[in-house]
Amino acid sequence: MKTKSIIVTSTSLLLLASTQSALATTGYFSLGYGPKSTAMAGAVVAAPQDATIAAVNPAGISEVGERADLSLMLFSPIREASLDPSAVVPGSSKVRQKSSRDFFVIPTGGISSKINDKLSWGLSVYGNGGMNTTYSRNIYDETFAVLNSGGAATSTGLADTGELMIDLGQAIFAPTLSYKLTENHSFGISALLAVQYFKAKGLGDFQGFTQAGSGTDLTDNGYDFSYGAGVRVGWLGKIHPKVTLGIAGSSPIYMTEFHKYSDLFAEQGGFDIPANFTAGIAFRPVNDLLMSFDFQRIFYGGVNAIANNGPALGPSIPPGQGPLGAKNGLGFGWNDINVYRLGLKYQYNSNWSVSAGYSWNDRPFEADQLLFNIISPAVNTKHATFGISYSADKDSEWNLSYQHAFKETMSTNQSAFGVPGSVSMYQNAVEIGYSWKF
Repeated sequence: MKTKSIIVTSTSLLLLASTQSALATTGYFSLGYGPKSTAMAGAVVAAPQDATIAAVNPAGISEVGERADLSLMLFSPIREASLDPSAVVPGSSKVRQKSSRDFFVIPTGGISSKINDKLSWGLSVYGNGGMNTTYSRNIYDETFAVLNSGGAATSTGLADTGELMIDLGQAIFAPTLSYKLTENHSFGISALLAVQYFKAKGLGDFQGFTQAGSGTDLTDNGYDFSYGAGVRVGWLGKIHPKVTLGIAGSSPIYMTEFHKYSDLFAEQGGFDIPANFTAGIAFRPVNDLLMSFDFQRIFYGGVNAIANNGPALGPSIPPGQGPLGAKNGLGFGWNDINVYRLGLKYQYNSNWSVSAGYSWNDRPFEADQLLFNIISPAVNTKHATFGISYSADKDSEWNLSYQHAFKETMSTNQSAFGVPGSVSMYQNAVEIGYSWKF
């Protein structure tokens, strides 16, 4: 068992360290963690499925038994954005670009084991979320060039900044303890140890919005890393033989600054991971059928770099906001969002089970914040999921899930550049996982 645990944990850490995430589902948080969770649209706070449950509710570690789980997701987000200067400069064309890099590999892993009859420990390792857009044509540059040639606007920075892209990834290591208060009630706590990376290119047009006006730490500085910690606590209680409740909450994960991008993010490069809260219910009308519902609140509004408003019409700095990099500096204009999740699981026989789910959430930003969100087009609000599990014997299990985020578009007749703009995205993901049961 010890050898197997070491192999599983080490493999999870190695894969996670080498991956590049592009999660953009409920805002930029992942829909689920591992194929069994994803297949139920992430509705597992009261219905723990495997050792990755500490990513949602650490109390669930007491209920999943001694096991190790490892999975790989092939994630494909299709993103597109446009700005249309022809509304201001007759005869010009819409600048439209589809983001490249359509496929990403995202690993997830977990392990759980008992210390004694009351106390269990676990480790979940997962990609919390992220965002990637890579436009070979710089939408900002080309729009500025057209507007300048038509005499309708003046660039606030340098032109011809090349490829436009951002790449953000967040990984969390969650060592966990879970204690069974009684036979039907468990309490758990996880330390959340996080690392995130970020890279930006092609944002030179916004140098005029930085505090010093030079913007040396605004863009094109390669990858930067930051590190931080937080805590998640959770409770799981069976209040009736057929009904289980779950509640879990995570503090903000307080991160060190992105020093190479201190002229981009508010608070001189601050980019904490938002707090979140989840409550749910699981119901078994018959032994072979599990139904679950979760409500989640993600507090994007608590992180200035995410929540502060972006440029106003002009483009200009809106009232109440400061230059890029300041505490009240320009941001992405994201709000707190609610997420609602429904999950079903049917145990067909001792070997096979099938799952399905559906989730819907608020959109994190409004159309007047579209300009900056061209590089973070998190407009998806509806997801459908499906999964299947096969257990060849009592010691192992294969799991497969599929998720689809339906295509959605946000558009405005007047972006902060004074021209119409739009962003759109849809997503598909397939995840396969294997579980060892000790």
